[in-house]
Amino acid sequence: MGKLKENEMGIPGDKLIKMYRKMILIRNFEDRVHRLFLSGEMPGTIHLYQGQEAVAVGVCANLRKEDVITSTHRPHGHAIAKGVPVKSIMAELFAKTTGCCKGKGGSMHMGDIEVGMV
Repeated sequence: MGKLKENEMGIPGDKLIKMYRKMILIRNFEDRVHRLFLSGEMPGTIHLYQGQEAVAVGVCANLRKEDVITSTHRPHGHAIAKGVPVKSIMAELFAKTTGCCKGKGGSMHMGDIEVGMV
């Protein structure tokens, strides 16, 4: 297939593919969280980011490594786009001490200072 060319906006093809994959990761994560919540396996409540994947990915793809972000009550997509490990986010949603906020932030208050999300 070869390398993809830049699009009209000057974004290299390989970056576009990486962004698309990140959007798919966010959607798949949110679909899984939704199923776990509906089945009663996930404690508390959730605030899903479905349908907004491109926003977080588009913004975070253009940040510098040292840039820091915060989020609102729907932080899952922002966290994934910024680079918080998915395993750490899922652990947070299950209130585990291995979560990105040691299980205390839940669905609404998550971050990871190591990747620049407070």
